[in-house]
Amino acid sequence: MCQQFSCSSIYSPLHQKAKRKPPKISSAQAAKHLKVSLQEGASVTTFLETTGARQPFLLCTGEQKNKIQRFFIVVDQKLIPCKAQTSVTAFDELFKAHYVFSVSYDETLCSFYTFVQTTVYNIDARSTKEIRARLLQRDS
Repeated sequence: MCQQFSCSSIYSPLHQKAKRKPPKISSAQAAKHLKVSLQEGASVTTFLETTGARQPFLLCTGEQKNKIQRFFIVVDQKLIPCKAQTSVTAFDELFKAHYVFSVSYDETLCSFYTFVQTTVYNIDARSTKEIRARLLQRDS
């Protein structure tokens, strides 16, 4: 499945070096970088065509924003259905997708993802190969 995606233009989140300080954004703006809601029945194809190249994010579909029925991870304008039934488990899949597809964190969310990486997942930045091996082994 990993071979279907061409993520050559973006790098591993663990190899990302802070070249400059990311711009300050509000929590509402950060949420827009992390997830996008699409009303059930709307054209996913049209949505994907208009998103452009972005770091992985969650696409949430449902009749209303507060009644999400399905979660997808969007990588390179491709949809990956999540097994998740809740936003927390969908975020877990999104976070892990960064490692599986070797893509960097969204620049504006880098501090947030780094906090999650080190505090929630207890991942040291020097153990990239070990993490990928464990994730791939667990999903097999």
